Amino acid sequence: MLSDAKLRNLVNKKNDPVTLSHRDGLRVKRNNNGMVAWQYRCRYQQKQQVITLGYYPAISLKDAQDLVPFFKDWIAAGEDPRLKYKQHKLGNAGQPTPAEICVKWFEKNKNTYKPKTQHLYEHHIKKWIAPAELLNEKPAIDMTPLDWHKYFDHVYKVGSPKLAPLMLIRLKTAFRWAAARGELDSNNTLFNLQAKHVGEPATQGQRWLQFNEIALFWRQIERAKATPSNKACLQLIFITGARQSEIRELKWEHINFENNVWIVPPENSKTNKAIRRPITKKMHEILNTLGLVYGKRGYVCPGSSPKKAISTHAVNRFCARMWSHLNEEYQIEKFVPHDARRSLSTLLSEQGVLPHVTEKMLGHAMRGVMAVYNKHDYINEQRDAYELYWQCIENAISDLQS
Repeated sequence: MLSDAKLRNLVNKKNDPVTLSHRDGLRVKRNNNGMVAWQYRCRYQQKQQVITLGYYPAISLKDAQDLVPFFKDWIAAGEDPRLKYKQHKLGNAGQPTPAEICVKWFEKNKNTYKPKTQHLYEHHIKKWIAPAELLNEKPAIDMTPLDWHKYFDHVYKVGSPKLAPLMLIRLKTAFRWAAARGELDSNNTLFNLQAKHVGEPATQGQRWLQFNEIALFWRQIERAKATPSNKACLQLIFITGARQSEIRELKWEHINFENNVWIVPPENSKTNKAIRRPITKKMHEILNTLGLVYGKRGYVCPGSSPKKAISTHAVNRFCARMWSHLNEEYQIEKFVPHDARRSLSTLLSEQGVLPHVTEKMLGHAMRGVMAVYNKHDYINEQRDAYELYWQCIENAISDLQS
């Protein structure tokens, strides 16, 4: 055991190196120049580490002993004691909290995202990150794995098991941005967490409709009391396999009737690239009806105002109402508008349509070498596939009447 008297006796004795142990991993080492350094010995990730804390008498015996609990906590939390001590010496005053990092990241980058994505991210930050006490109490560099698990356990319980991994993704995105700017260390404890550690991953959709189910659905839409815009929007979603947003935001100016081609502009596309689809005979029929009712200006499927597109809520609510009737009468399994995409791809594959054609119909980006060299959109093959798809649906509708 060391004492102040022993320590004073060690100082300034040059060319006489010596190392003396204290307790709890502390020791002192006198160098050839007579300076006495405090050291802390520990094991981190199964490797021996010797960390120099500073020099006596600048760091007193009591000061050195008071540091030991910090090291034990850092190592127990799985954090690098060298890094944490360096941060401890610098002090954390003014260091940003996780909530501050997220808010700053969003404000700096929100304009790079589409309006719908902006709204989603803003909602997540305002509801689940900015108000969270734990994410406002401690600087990001001081957050331990236990702190993070407490936060994600709260989101899991109050929100949902699938929401917690989404918050992990949002936080990691903001933290990577801060780390790239040098505002945060790239080895923050958050980066060690995975979705499986905090909640449940989003389930992959499995539902797809058979032709007879689509026929029943189509007949139910025709019978329904709803606006022509609502009916047509849902029908176009199911016969094109396009994303709901691509149909809702479709404008007359996006349609070239001379070449019978509909072009989804990059700003309306999930891939940020234009998507070309053919206008089929059935689409012509639906579009002509909409043009007669609403005029051929602005949105093809207008909402409450001609200057506004029909809302996602309106489309989803109408689809849910149609399914409710079908479920009551035919015990049809639950489906949503997005299942139209899986249905088109699956049913056309069964009809022998090649995968690269259905991928173009769905507006997916090609992968691998094809994405680099093959820019062809197979518009004629798409047209044939769409006509085949409607013919199969029409045959199923005819079967209902026989």
